[in-house]
Amino acid sequence: MVRVWIIGTLVAAAVAPVARAQPDWRSAGGEIFASSEPSPEVDPNSREPRLPEGSQPFDAAVGAAAARHRLDPKLLHALVAVESAYRPRAVSPAGAGGLTQLMPGTATALGIVDRFDAAANLSGGADYLARQLLRFGDVRLALAAYNAGPERVARLGRIPNIAETQSYVAAVIECYLALSAGRSIRSASDCRRGP
Repeated sequence: MVRVWIIGTLVAAAVAPVARAQPDWRSAGGEIFASSEPSPEVDPNSREPRLPEGSQPFDAAVGAAAARHRLDPKLLHALVAVESAYRPRAVSPAGAGGLTQLMPGTATALGIVDRFDAAANLSGGADYLARQLLRFGDVRLALAAYNAGPERVARLGRIPNIAETQSYVAAVIECYLALSAGRSIRSASDCRRGP
């Protein structure tokens, strides 16, 4: 009799609909869980979601330089955001200058006369990045070569164990992902923050 009661209870429990409140998991993971409310850019009646148009400085010049070298313009924008935060007159302590932070010797080798001319600098930076992509066949290695030098990356066959270079590669990729998600950025710090 007890056995029949237990089996009957288990069967009834298995077939009966469970009416439990769904937990709100957003508080468990911070911002990684999406809200159930549509974002302002999404038309709830549309079947085709569209990312917002990002607005970047020097957009036309970056687009032209990227197109000339068949680069994704978002990758070149990400590099510029990390290198100079879109400051055409920026100069690093090592002497790199302009939007894409070209070293004087690199600029000369690329045929760039004025590293601080925005269009010329973007063209040179796109050219140099495209060369690294062709040489290494990997975005991370190409970015490491852009930062630490291609010979060092070729010799090691990996991203050098240099904190600055490792942070640089991560920052450019993070900015590229932010741009790919439709966010507007101006510097590497904009990429680390959520929308």
